[in-house]
Amino acid sequence: MQTPMLVDDPDLRLINAPATFWRGTAGNLREVWDARELLRAFTSRELRSRYKGSTLGWAWALVKPLVMLLVYGLAVGVFLGAGRETPQFMIFIYCGLLAWTLFSTIVTGAIGSVVANGALLSRASFPRLLLPLSTLAAALVDFALQASVLLVAYALFQDLPEPSALLWLPPALLLLVVFALAIGLFFAAVNVYVRDVGFLVDVSLTVGFWLTPVLYSYGQVVRGAQDFGVAGDIATRIYMLNPMANAVFGFHNALWPAVDSPAALAFAFPGRLDVRIAVMTAICVVLLWLSMRVFVRLSANFGQEV
Repeated sequence: MQTPMLVDDPDLRLINAPATFWRGTAGNLREVWDARELLRAFTSRELRSRYKGSTLGWAWALVKPLVMLLVYGLAVGVFLGAGRETPQFMIFIYCGLLAWTLFSTIVTGAIGSVVANGALLSRASFPRLLLPLSTLAAALVDFALQASVLLVAYALFQDLPEPSALLWLPPALLLLVVFALAIGLFFAAVNVYVRDVGFLVDVSLTVGFWLTPVLYSYGQVVRGAQDFGVAGDIATRIYMLNPMANAVFGFHNALWPAVDSPAALAFAFPGRLDVRIAVMTAICVVLLWLSMRVFVRLSANFGQEV
């Protein structure tokens, strides 16, 4: 009986090689790095297919957040009167919409990425992580286009955020991306086996939008909770466990020019936001690692299931 030959040549490593749940992270990341050119090709394909055949092309990336800005600006800012007490209200809510649009795009794109590429999975061998990562990269391209709208808004209001305030953006963006990718990877794997996941996540994103301070401030949350005494205080603490709430606060601090104005003091951003963002990011990194392990473990049967 022949003894199986062990292959030590690193060039002959198996792609998507089986590994225990707790091990293999470094190898998976190395596979992604080695296939970075393929990741770039997948991202380019994702962007081209998204706007293929449309007249406006990439301009569609701006349509959704701008329509949401118009609708919520009128409904909340004008009809409900929030714009009268919030300086530069349209910029305020656009900062929140910018963050939420990126988050929801990453999550929904990642969840559908494996199922949408079922034919490719059965024909080619490549790191399966490239599929959700390519949708993440495409979402960041859209985000850059959508963020450019703020430059127009700053010109119209003739006001800019303080340069030092922009230091809030990288940690807030990092928290958002890590949290979104953690959710996206986990449910992308589960969605291959249970197709109801996509519908469940859509409903959850709708609920999450209203539980995130996109259209309202932290001060309004605190004032509303005060009417319920101790229960309201507990509810506020639970509310602040939402990573996206902390990420949106970071976006407001970075991109809302009126953040330091006297009128904005009533918004009372939560104390030690920097510590909150750091702790939330650390927790989300652990969640991302767990999600990646689940994704890799379940990816062995993706080709058969889709």
